[in-house]
This record gives sequence, C-alpha cells and structure tokens, in this order.
Amino acid sequence: MSANRKSKDYTVINIGKKCKKCIFRVPNVLRRQNSEAYTPDVVSIGPFHYREKRGKEEGKGGKEGKGEGDFQLVERVKESYVKEILSDMKNITLKELTAEVIKLSDQKNEGAFEQRARDFYAEPLDHISSEDFIVMMIVDGCFLIQLFRKCNDPKLRAFDDPIFNMDCMFHFLCHDILLLENQLPWFVIHILYDLTHDIYPDEASLSTVIMKALSILPSLKQSCSSYNKHLRRHKHHSDIDYLHILDLVRASIVVPLRTIEERAHKAAENPEEHGVHSGNKDKRDNIKVVHEAIFDPDLHQIRTATKLSKADIKFRMVKKESIMDIRFEEGGWFCNGILEIPQLNVGMSSETLFRNLIAIEQCYHGYSNEITSYAIFMDNLISSKEDMELLGKEKIIGNWMSDEDGCKFFNNLYKDIPHNKFYYVELCKKLNDRYRLKRYTWLALLKMEKFSNPWRALAFGVAIIALTLTAWSSANNIRVNWNK
Repeated sequence: MSANRKSKDYTVINIGKKCKKCIFRVPNVLRRQNSEAYTPDVVSIGPFHYREKRGKEEGKGGKEGKGEGDFQLVERVKESYVKEILSDMKNITLKELTAEVIKLSDQKNEGAFEQRARDFYAEPLDHISSEDFIVMMIVDGCFLIQLFRKCNDPKLRAFDDPIFNMDCMFHFLCHDILLLENQLPWFVIHILYDLTHDIYPDEASLSTVIMKALSILPSLKQSCSSYNKHLRRHKHHSDIDYLHILDLVRASIVVPLRTIEERAHKAAENPEEHGVHSGNKDKRDNIKVVHEAIFDPDLHQIRTATKLSKADIKFRMVKKESIMDIRFEEGGWFCNGILEIPQLNVGMSSETLFRNLIAIEQCYHGYSNEITSYAIFMDNLISSKEDMELLGKEKIIGNWMSDEDGCKFFNNLYKDIPHNKFYYVELCKKLNDRYRLKRYTWLALLKMEKFSNPWRALAFGVAIIALTLTAWSSANNIRVNWNK
C-alpha cells in the first residue's frame, strides 16, 4: 500500500501495481496460537477456502475434516442474493453481469479483470479455472453487497432469509468476513456496487454502507462511527482507496488517529492560529511523538495497571475518534498522573478481529505496526484479572467475558510475533519515568492510607491541625523562655 504524501488526511491509497499481493494465508507461527481465529466457520469468500478445493482435501492451515458441507447454507443464500440483483437489474443473466463487470473494470483500470484480481492473492491459484475464478469473484461480491444492504435496511430482507432469521448469524458471518484469508479485492466489490447502485440511488458510498453494518460489532462500534464522521468531513476522499474489507476496517482505526496527529503538527507549527499555547505543550508533544513514530523494541515494556496505580497514576476513560489515541498527563509534584485511554469493548469477535489485523500488518509490507503496537501496549498494561478489574471499573474495558478470559485475550494476542517497530515508545518512557520516582509511590500510599474515605481524611486533617498547634505552642513557649 502506498500512501499519497500529498493527501491531507492520509486516506488516499494508490491501488495499482504497488498494491499486489495483499491477501495472504496466515503463517503457521501466527496460526498456532488460535487457528479458529483465522479459519471461516460458515462462509467462504474468495479462493483460499474455495468450496471445490475444500470438498476434496483439507485446506492449508484449515480446520481438519472441514469440507463443502460446512458452507452449504450460506452458498444457497449467495445464490438467492445474486438472483435478487439480477432480477432488479431488469432480469439480466449472470453471464451478462459478468461481461458488464469486465467491461467496466477495463475502462477504469489497466489490465484484465481476472489477472488484476488474481494478483491480489499471495499464492498461485492454478487449481481454479478462469471461468470459475471470475464467477466466484462476481457471486461473492454480490453476496457481500446485498448482505450489508440488508443489514442496514430491514425492508430489503425476505421473510424467510436464514441470515437474519437466525439469532447471531450475522455476527458469525462477520467473524468470517473479517478474516485475512477470506478477503475479496476491493475493486471487485466496488465495481459491482457501482453497477447495482442505480437500484438504490439514495445509498451512501460503499465504505459508509459497510461501516454502518459492521458497527453492530461491539469492538468496532466506536471506530465505525468515528470513521464515518471522518469520511463526511473529508468529502474529497475516494471510495476506491482500499485493498479489501479488512483494510477498510484497519483504516477506520488508524486513519482517525493520523488525522489527529496531523492537526497536532499543524498546531505545533502555528500554535496561535490553532489555539495551542505554551500551557498545552505537554499534550502537543505527546501527539507529536506518536506522529513521528519513534520505534524502539527495547522501550515497549511498562508496568501493569495495578502497579502504575501504586505510583499515583490514575486511569480515565475518554471518548476519542480512535481507540489508539492514548495520552498521559504527567501532573505535578503532588498531582496524579492521568493515563487517558479510549474505551474498548471486548466481545465474541474481538480476538478474531485483532488477530487478523495484526496478521496483515505482519504479512503486508505496505503497513506500519499501529495495531500490533496497540496490542503490545494493552498486553503490558494487563497481566492479571486485577488489572482487568481496575480498567473495567474505570470503564476503559467493556468486557463481555470474565476478567480472567479478558486477561487471556490481551496476553495471547501478539505472542510469538516479532515486533521491531513500536508506536508508543515515548508514552511508555513517560510512564516508566514516573514509576521510578519513589515520591509518587509514597504519595499514592499516603493517599490510600489516609484519604481512602472521608472519615480517615477528617481524622488525618485533625491530626495535622493538632500537630501544627502543638508545634506552634512549643515554639512559642521556647521563644518566651528564651526572652527571659
């Protein structure tokens, strides 16, 4: 992926020769931690879990004994969704739709449709014939478009649609749709969306439609909402600037943070113009360091949440455009340090989502390690259920699991993953510097022992007053006796 440096908000991505080979099979070193998180359960999208191959043999890295029968229900739904589109397009045939897709693709881009699509995958697909591959692209693309449309508009759903008549079925599908191995080239989906857009002329852009549908997932609700606001603010944004759906999801998390960083840099360069004065220097520097992305693998370790709290560091849940926008306010000599962390809801699909986002950052050279860095930071912060309880109490973690399972979720996310780049190195340095100063540990202990409830605080205050009066009286007596 090649980011256009002239873009004001880092959203422009040139899809072309530089963006080939961006859909991978997950390497075994990542898969062995939890193979379920990388393998589809109910639907195969694209060639890696293609039903004919899966029916004949076990797919590479796939679940043992899994075959075509596991996907039959959704395969039938795919057929019905394609028929709906063909019917709405004045009863054209699948062959005619395919011809339109190829024609539109050739008009908009260089190269043949099939070869461009094949080039997105990081391994040969010789086992799939040309005809089968093109039909697979069209059918899977139509299915995804109709699925998201129906999710957003219940009036489009048939009364006997098994996807929306079964509890949690859409959630199960989202698990599979967000898998790295289950991606479809974005340009394929976008062309199909353009061709069918006349059926629904009032629809928003494809990325907005998908973001709205995926916001049903707890882990993505905030990111999808923030990113849709971002897209509305930046009307020059092009809707073809993605590699696939997983890339769109990653952009919804990463791009808002980059936009925040750019605003911070502009504010640093012109502080008066942007309302940033010397009193706000700490916050400005905190963002600036993140933007510069100073990476150092030796400086990513920090103390856990419970240990940091013993160094008079408080935790505060904040509403931000990106879950990655983590800040630390150092405070003064006798003031709390405050670590501000946006809320993250951990639910059924969270592990799958984060594992696949980390996997694509590790596999695709066009990405930096923002999501991986976030996982490392949260893993360092959480190592016990007490840490989960502390962050849950502050509503930083919205945990739909037990504290113990939530702790395991964070601790296993990036296990065995090499990380030679780290995004939060300066933030970690500030936290570690604060922790090493013993006066903050003593101050936290004093607050806990003497100010943990109003009665203790009152008693401590009375004791201080009494001690002060006694000292004053003694000093006064000494002065009187000295004058004699």
